[in-house]
Amino acid sequence: MTQPAVSPFPVSTRDDVVLGGWLVRSVGTARAVVLVRTPYDARAHLPLATSLARHGFDCLVQDVRGRYSSAGAWRPYATEARDGTDTVDALHQRCPLTPVVAYGASYAAHTALETARTDPRVTRVVALVPALGAHETAYSADGTPQHLDRLGWWAIHGFAREDEAALAPDVLRTAAAVTDRDGPMAAAARLGWDGARLDAFRELWSAPALDVPDHFGDATAPLLVVTGDADPFDTYARGLAAGWGARSGVGSALVSGPWGHDLGIGTTDTALRAAYDAAGSPGRIILRWLTHAEPAPGQELRLDVAARTWSGRPLVTTVPATARGLR
Repeated sequence: MTQPAVSPFPVSTRDDVVLGGWLVRSVGTARAVVLVRTPYDARAHLPLATSLARHGFDCLVQDVRGRYSSAGAWRPYATEARDGTDTVDALHQRCPLTPVVAYGASYAAHTALETARTDPRVTRVVALVPALGAHETAYSADGTPQHLDRLGWWAIHGFAREDEAALAPDVLRTAAAVTDRDGPMAAAARLGWDGARLDAFRELWSAPALDVPDHFGDATAPLLVVTGDADPFDTYARGLAAGWGARSGVGSALVSGPWGHDLGIGTTDTALRAAYDAAGSPGRIILRWLTHAEPAPGQELRLDVAARTWSGRPLVTTVPATARGLR
């Protein structure tokens, strides 16, 4: 089997920061180029890029600003729209007629959505278990602050060019006690974070909530959202599907099932594993949407684990208050 070609693809932004990444070329003419921008090490996403290349897509996996191979300062949720547009510029200079698909899971879904929101050259968007914004990671849809989850995430991913060590269980238990008594900033200070880290962590808790229909109302690229019942961002994901393109009228579709933030990848749940084997995983549904636009706009496709089949139903298009920045 011919192997897809892999080559470095550096991108210079408008403020002269070089973003590192790798372009994996499809064998033959590409249907589109898939853009994945991630803080979790672009090289770790090369297997995804290679799989997409074998299905006829070029794929650029890129480190976001300040992470791994990309220069600049890392500020979560700060510059993804601008850097995404600059990357689309570079892709269009290389091959102006190839459609661009913005694609990502969790934080990378945020980068995909922000790129598509601000750049009409993006022709499709895939957002899996999306972390919509800083506020939406800090607070659940009912307004409950996610103190320990965010302490854990920021300790690993929030400050340095590469991931740092996770908090040990006993450290996390102590942080939980301090948080309950004195709040998350006191817990962060007890962890020994310096002033810059404390300032960044403090900004997280005051970040404004997104008004989804307003923020994404002018988007023009069709959107596919993949969410899971056990994913903490499920309510936000459904609000995104309902509010995307509220002014432009572009459609969205949604894929759902019982999984959590890991999409059931590597699951040991025998029933879910059997359903994937019989009916196909969410990854297979994503490929169908990219190649045949199924599910259609306005549809939710849901995995029935007991019946081991996917079934369609109308997408709920009422935007919940939590997706309008209201509580």
